[in-house]
Amino acid sequence: MQTDSIELLKQLVALPTPSGFEYPGMELLGKSLRQAGVQDIQIDRHGNLTSVLNKGAPLRVMLEGHCDEIGFMVQHIDDNGFLYMCPLGGVTIPTVASERIVIKGKNGPVYGVFGVRPPHLMTQEERKKVAPENLQKIAVDIGAKSKEDALQYVELGSPAVIDSGWHQLTNNRVACRGFDNRVGAFIVTETARRLASQPLNVALYTVASVQEEVGLIGGYTTAHDIQPHIGICVDVTHASDATPDDRKAVGDIRIGDGPVLGIGPTYHRVLRARIEAAAAAIEVPLQKQVRSRGTGTCAYAMRLTDSGAAVAQVSIPLRYMHSPVEVISLDDALHVVDVLVETIRNLPTELDLRPPQV
Repeated sequence: MQTDSIELLKQLVALPTPSGFEYPGMELLGKSLRQAGVQDIQIDRHGNLTSVLNKGAPLRVMLEGHCDEIGFMVQHIDDNGFLYMCPLGGVTIPTVASERIVIKGKNGPVYGVFGVRPPHLMTQEERKKVAPENLQKIAVDIGAKSKEDALQYVELGSPAVIDSGWHQLTNNRVACRGFDNRVGAFIVTETARRLASQPLNVALYTVASVQEEVGLIGGYTTAHDIQPHIGICVDVTHASDATPDDRKAVGDIRIGDGPVLGIGPTYHRVLRARIEAAAAAIEVPLQKQVRSRGTGTCAYAMRLTDSGAAVAQVSIPLRYMHSPVEVISLDDALHVVDVLVETIRNLPTELDLRPPQV
């Protein structure tokens, strides 16, 4: 992956973008699109970032990746100044015990910790359940002396994320909070940046969407506005190489082995075949993942909006989803961009997506 691309991804995942509070990420991606020469860019009233290349072409393609990550909001502040959070999206509660947290405060970032009880003060039975099962049992300590003191820095509803950043691993792999799915939003942006100077036969609408983690919201609203004929969703998917017992549920998916193409009734066969042909043409290996129904990504939203787009799911293998230490291969991310560029560049002006007529 080129240095400027890596830097953009690093900058994006360093920003807190929990569901409903994605604007810092949208601002960064929008500026990078403009620098690449993309002109038709806007952030809509819901917060979705959209851009268009070759606007007005009869065949509309929507390329989407959601920019929100799981996170928290301040739910309650007790008299001693401890904060209690509610989740934004699918937080696995035991994983946050003893983690650092950064809150969007009134005057800038406010840092705290999810405190845990020392083992010295626990019984043998209590030590078996060190990590509480719900957030109401884990106080966040920001150092405040009282409720009034805490309210100088934060307020009810202040958003927060785990304070866990980019860590380079071996073999071009990286661990970071929130690759789900800022890496998808990055890939969508990088694809548009590469295609900005190339002739296209189709109108390419790129979308970094909001609030996927709480109901695919940006996927539905942007699909309604764009009314795409083709929708390609870029998201992460479960890698099972670190957890072999999961292979019967999600397939044998490995980071470093290439993009993952969804197979099942949600995904359009003609579009899938074109993606497979594009990957073969540039010699990028594809992994395949079978899904019997919609999987909670915005491919499902595009499929069900208005008369429905022909959709495909192209995913980045990810270990440890919805944890502070999600792991991806940067090579996989680059290969997804390569395949999408090749696919979109070769789409014809007209494409009959219907099966043979009787």
